[in-house]
Amino acid sequence: MTTRLGVTVSREATHTVVTVAGELDVISAERLRAALGKLLDEGRDRLILDASALTFCDSMGLRLLLEVHDAAEQTGGFLRLVGVQGVFRRILTVTGLSAAFTIYETTGDAADA
Repeated sequence: MTTRLGVTVSREATHTVVTVAGELDVISAERLRAALGKLLDEGRDRLILDASALTFCDSMGLRLLLEVHDAAEQTGGFLRLVGVQGVFRRILTVTGLSAAFTIYETTGDAADA
């Protein structure tokens, strides 16, 4: 079984938008981990994750997002989520992790916050 996760990075002056599409799971998480890790290594710690096209997220994906959230906060940055809907919203709600992340409707809202 092959899962697919598209990861697109857009570097803005004050933040970086990372757009994910597809399934974030134990198989595909490494791709996102590499992209986010590279950004943090570059000092790009003001991250906005656009999850509007994310169709699935398992516990490995949640763990990765929590790790990146904590790493960004330790350096004075953030990980803000946008476009959280469907299965991903339900998973965050059921696990209680919706309280761990700041969630916005749009990337513009997240950037302006």
